[in-house]
Amino acid sequence: MRGLRLLGLAGLVVFATMAFTPLANYINIRMAGVARLEPSDAIVVLGRGGADSDGILTNRSLRRVVRGIDLYRQGFAPLLVFSGSLEEIRERANVARALGVPGPAILSAPAARTTREEAEEVRKLLLPLGRKNVLLVSDPIDMPRARALMERAGFTVRPAPTAASGPSQPEARLGLVRDLLIELSAWTFYRVTGAL
Repeated sequence: MRGLRLLGLAGLVVFATMAFTPLANYINIRMAGVARLEPSDAIVVLGRGGADSDGILTNRSLRRVVRGIDLYRQGFAPLLVFSGSLEEIRERANVARALGVPGPAILSAPAARTTREEAEEVRKLLLPLGRKNVLLVSDPIDMPRARALMERAGFTVRPAPTAASGPSQPEARLGLVRDLLIELSAWTFYRVTGAL
């Protein structure tokens, strides 16, 4: 009985720490590593969350596309590459064109369902063009696995994480903890299956 009480107390302490302190935000930011914004062959914006049936991008997807467009406008690369689901890619390209990115500078990778598939499709698209150095746009939480997969696909990757300090409300912080656990599970799965 005493062991169960200690386990319950430990659970409450972890819950309170994750909900009411910035620890989850700190872990999220640390996962991205240091941004390396250098001139590159292409800016690759990985998918995240897709688009609704009416063509509205999710918050995370939109955050990534805006980051990619900003990097393009600053002149870091001549190409802006979108990957993800078919709807997400289409809507991202529409947003980029609406914000002044010329059509020839936008490349759309074939639709993919996983980060591993995205890395493979981007490899097939860019390496034949001699585009090996990429700025990789992803949320901080996704950067370690995405970067490793892109490097395994043959790219020299320069991280360009979205600027996200993380949520300040307890409920949103707990959502971030859930996302961290999902990402760590995905990382473990990719390591166990030999994808990384």
